[in-house]
Amino acid sequence: MPINTSNVDLVIQYTLLVAGDEDDYFDRQLGPIHLIKYVYLADLSFARLNYGQSFTGINWQFYKFGPWSQAAHDRIEPALNAIHANRKQFASDYDDKEDWVRWDLHDDRLLEEKRRALPSVIRMDLKRDIHKFGKDTPSLLDYVYKTKPMLSAAPNEHLDLSLVVDNTQKDHECTTQPLRMENLSNKKKKDFKQKMADLRKQHQHRKSTTPKLINPVRNPRYNKVYEEGVAWLDSLSGDQFSSGEISAEFSNEVWKSSTRKGKDVS
Repeated sequence: MPINTSNVDLVIQYTLLVAGDEDDYFDRQLGPIHLIKYVYLADLSFARLNYGQSFTGINWQFYKFGPWSQAAHDRIEPALNAIHANRKQFASDYDDKEDWVRWDLHDDRLLEEKRRALPSVIRMDLKRDIHKFGKDTPSLLDYVYKTKPMLSAAPNEHLDLSLVVDNTQKDHECTTQPLRMENLSNKKKKDFKQKMADLRKQHQHRKSTTPKLINPVRNPRYNKVYEEGVAWLDSLSGDQFSSGEISAEFSNEVWKSSTRKGKDVS
């Protein structure tokens, strides 16, 4: 699938405009690394309800700390210049790194225009993610790193967006078929109401019989007895580890390990 440059630009522009709607001015500023990850999340949202198809046509790659696309990076400047976004450049804290670049723009009219041009699943999911992570680079990288395509790939491999379809597609289909009481028979309605009444009674009974916890000491005394108790507890763990540096090597097979694909990856 060829890259759809117009869609890439649209997502980049919408992302910055959504950030520009945040209350705190500093939360409105995004850099290239943030914009690229949000374009990836937009593709992920679209693929989830479109059988793995990408909205932008980008062939994402596992590179260093997350999904990467040189094509997405190359579109940042022209896409944001097209909407006259503000560009700021700062000196990097590291001698071997390029200067930092941050973009921002607040424009309610333009935001509404870009919002209407996007599929609903992208604009809703992206707005939620931008509000949650903003320009918090560590949290954003951690979030995208734990997405299914990333956890199923090794460094430099291309990411398979179809991996997000199964469960979420089923969830989406279930939400379109809500249970309606009017479709039930009178007997089933009666049974349902009786079971709900029984559940309420059980809840009230548990609530009345559950023992109340005693509040802990509000002002603990940090005295000698306390210090000796803590020291004794620490002694139970054995000898202290000596400080120092160690090196560990892992086989490349770790990238395809089933443990990376579990829900409890952290």
